[in-house]
Amino acid sequence: MSPKHTAATALPDRCPKKRTLVRFATLLVVAVAAVVLTPVQPVAAVPVSDRTATWIATTSRQVALELRDARELPESESRYVAERQIDELAGLVAYLLEADVDELRSAWTSTTLQRKIALFSALSQVGVPYKLNADAPFIALDCSALTRFAWAQAGVSIERGSVQQYERGNRVSRDTAQVADLVWYPGHIMMSLGVPGLIVHARSGERAVEVHRIDSTRMSWMRWVSPIDS
Repeated sequence: MSPKHTAATALPDRCPKKRTLVRFATLLVVAVAAVVLTPVQPVAAVPVSDRTATWIATTSRQVALELRDARELPESESRYVAERQIDELAGLVAYLLEADVDELRSAWTSTTLQRKIALFSALSQVGVPYKLNADAPFIALDCSALTRFAWAQAGVSIERGSVQQYERGNRVSRDTAQVADLVWYPGHIMMSLGVPGLIVHARSGERAVEVHRIDSTRMSWMRWVSPIDS
């Protein structure tokens, strides 16, 4: 094609400034729409790698076993069992959930031996895949199977099913809930880490047992119960 022919067939560039303004206005509208239409997401906690999940689970299992072996010891002695590992776990979990480490450590170290066993038994399942209706610790669990397993290790038998666990529990408030109390909303049951909003649970979908912070906007949906009287 000759240069003369090219010049004859090209669109004339008579209004470059006008086209630039239109292009800028279009981009601005798209940008504003993206901001308005994109839902605001809460600040995400630090992602938990497979290696971190394995360390939490393995260490928690060791702690749970040591605590179970200490059930015959006087309380003055049993309260110090696995103290170093509990401090390390509290420090890591607090970091992952952007929580107050001193508050979490205090909740874990000051609670009863029975509640400690339930808590660390639940944490021993971190990383285990979620599967609906599964009740196979260390292999696959659903939400109520996790809480049932954890409390069974502490010598407390509770039923399967999130509704059944909630209905048969003793009602407590969010602010008085203790370590290993259960947190419920329709269709799901979780275990409190002893600090309001912090839980361990078997999350549905393509997820695994995990520690988690409940979004503050959802706290009003939750109900707390205790499987034991105190």
